[in-house]
Amino acid sequence: MSDFYIGYLLKAPSALGRFLRKAVVWLGLLAVTAALTLVLGQGPFAHSTFEYGKPRTFEGMVVTQPYPSLLVLYRGNSSPGDKFSQYLLVAPGKHGAGSLLSRFAGRHVRLQGQLIDRDGEAMLEVVPGSIDLIPGSAEISEEFRDLGPVTVAGEIVDSKCFLGVMNPGSGKVHRDCAARCLSGGIPPLFITANGESLSGSSQFLLVGRNGKALESDSLREFVAEQITVKAELLQRGEAKFLQIDPDALRHADKD
Repeated sequence: MSDFYIGYLLKAPSALGRFLRKAVVWLGLLAVTAALTLVLGQGPFAHSTFEYGKPRTFEGMVVTQPYPSLLVLYRGNSSPGDKFSQYLLVAPGKHGAGSLLSRFAGRHVRLQGQLIDRDGEAMLEVVPGSIDLIPGSAEISEEFRDLGPVTVAGEIVDSKCFLGVMNPGSGKVHRDCAARCLSGGIPPLFITANGESLSGSSQFLLVGRNGKALESDSLREFVAEQITVKAELLQRGEAKFLQIDPDALRHADKD
C-alpha cells in the first residue's frame, strides 16, 4: 500500500516527505535558473542619466528652431563664431518647451534645468519660471551646414525618453509612450540600426523642409519601427540633423 498523507497528522509519511523535499529543491533550482536566464538574456542598459530632482543652472543663447535649444559656448571661448555645444530643451512631463521659450528666441538667458544625457547627447528639462535674461552676452553663430544626401536605416524615438528618462527608451515596448511624447512636442530623434555611425554620430534630430520642425503627429505611425530613410544630413554646432519628407516614409512591408 502506498503512503497516504492525512492533513491532521503532524508529519507526512517518510517516503512522501522525501519526495516533497526533492521536489521543492528541484523547483527552487528551476526558478533560479529561469531567473538567471532571463537576466543574462537581456541587453545591457544604456549609459544614460536623468538628474531628477537635481536642477542645475545653465547659461546660453536660446534658439527655437527647429526645436528649442540652449547654445552654450565652450569654456574659455567668447568670440563670435566660436564653437558651442547644444542642449535640447523640454518641459516637464510629455511636453516640448516651445511655450516656455518662445519670447526668449535669440536671447541670452540663465535657467535651471535637470540634465538628461546619453553618450554625450544632452538635454535639459527646464524648470518653469526659472528663465532670466542676461544682457550683453556674446553672439553665437547658429548656421546649418549641409553635409549632403544620405540613406540610413534605423528607428524613430522621442528624444526625451531615449536620452535618459526611460531605460530602455526604444523598441516596440516603448512605442505608445514615444507616440504621446512626440504628440506633446518632444523633438523626434532617429537612431541608426545597431548603433551604426554616420558622419561620427548614431543619433539625429529629424527636421522637415528648410530645416524646420516637423508637425508633432507627422511621424506617429512610424515610431518604434525599423525603417530606411532618404535624407539630407545637416549639422549645427555638434548637433546633426536628418532633413526628411515625412510623406515619403513607408513601412517596411509596404515597400
